Amino acid sequence: MQVGFELYQKQTMKLSLTPELQQSINILQYSTFELIDFLHRQANENPVLEISEAFKEPLALSESSIRTHKISSQTRGSSSKSKSFNGDTDYNPINNYSVNTETLENHLLEQISMLRSLKAIERKILQFLIGNLNEYGFLELDANWTASHFSVSVEEIEDMIQVLQSLDPIGVGAKDLTDCLLIQLREHEGYNELAYSIVKKHLPDLAEKRYRKIAGIYKVTIQEVQEASDFIRTLNPRPVSHFSNDMTHYVVPDVYVEKEEEGYLITVNDSYTPKLSINPYYKNHIPIGNPAKDYVKGHINDAQLLLKGLVQRQMTLYKVTATILEEQQEFFMKGITGLKPMTLKDISEKLQLHESTISRATSNKYIQTPHGLFKLRNFFTRGLNRVNSQETESTATIKAKIKVLIADEDKIKPFSDQKLCQLFENEGMKISRRTIAKYREGLGIPGSSKRRRF
Repeated sequence: MQVGFELYQKQTMKLSLTPELQQSINILQYSTFELIDFLHRQANENPVLEISEAFKEPLALSESSIRTHKISSQTRGSSSKSKSFNGDTDYNPINNYSVNTETLENHLLEQISMLRSLKAIERKILQFLIGNLNEYGFLELDANWTASHFSVSVEEIEDMIQVLQSLDPIGVGAKDLTDCLLIQLREHEGYNELAYSIVKKHLPDLAEKRYRKIAGIYKVTIQEVQEASDFIRTLNPRPVSHFSNDMTHYVVPDVYVEKEEEGYLITVNDSYTPKLSINPYYKNHIPIGNPAKDYVKGHINDAQLLLKGLVQRQMTLYKVTATILEEQQEFFMKGITGLKPMTLKDISEKLQLHESTISRATSNKYIQTPHGLFKLRNFFTRGLNRVNSQETESTATIKAKIKVLIADEDKIKPFSDQKLCQLFENEGMKISRRTIAKYREGLGIPGSSKRRRF
């Protein structure tokens, strides 16, 4: 074998992302608020860019080639439902923010402010503990380290942790899920000793429904274990879930679809994004030979690419929406029950675009339809085949029908999962009981025994 260096030519092909393409990709996947932040950063970094915060009308695009769809640059003041999004100059987007959201920290601090018997150091320790709760309301701090930090004994820290755990909501300040459930069991009026022992030592077995094993360990019947399990399920594993840690933002639709006599009107909403333009001074007043000319020219090119990328984003978003509208006509006429299975690949093949482009165009985007506000991603759903038919039914439609059936059921004799299977089978849909149970649980609907009214 000959070892050495040699020089030869080789022809290869590879994809290279230019800065222009990279910027277009980023702009396409931004949500409305992310895009606003991005444009402000660009305006700060590029001296030739001018930015205007004036509320403007939706971007005017060319007429669509699809007969039943068209796009308009008219203001949306003709409809009372769209009044908040018209071109009125006195419109204030700040009114779309909610600041009345109570945070967990404020809720707990308000409670300790009413504990008059606390010493100054104890109040300070409690405030420190509250500030170190994680998103689930659990306290993962080491008691020894905390005691050293405040120069107090470990017993004093543990006492303050017990005070924290006595606050509302019950379960806050626990070490983990098991501790959270145990705290709730101790505070419950109907204390259940078997349920307490199961949570403390056999929570994994309970999750796997090993009732026979648990019954053998505690010398009780399987029925008693089932009753203890039902009692445990009434506890809240995430007692702080209804608290918010930040401001709630109003969702701004990226696209509007309105029903008209001759079809549907699609409007891409850019009313909230600042208006960008290139300062004409830099184009016309930089003399030839000026050392700054190349510097300014580079920034002008960057600004032009940015403006071009914004137009491409709007056009892509429009085309994707128009194609979704064409594929999901039943939804726009009937609502969620008309939604049919559809994938990113279906849209990408229609538009001759890559699936990743469709994914970016629909990521974090919202569409206002005649049936309400939806994420664009909600239109991409899997489906189940009908019996003896090539037709399919989307999972979203099946879930919606489950909600309707349960809402109309006899509350004295609610439908079991097996009965729901039979009802769907009568409509030509063969769905397993396990699938019904999974969809029902995903909707937050309890089983028939829990829905029964006495």
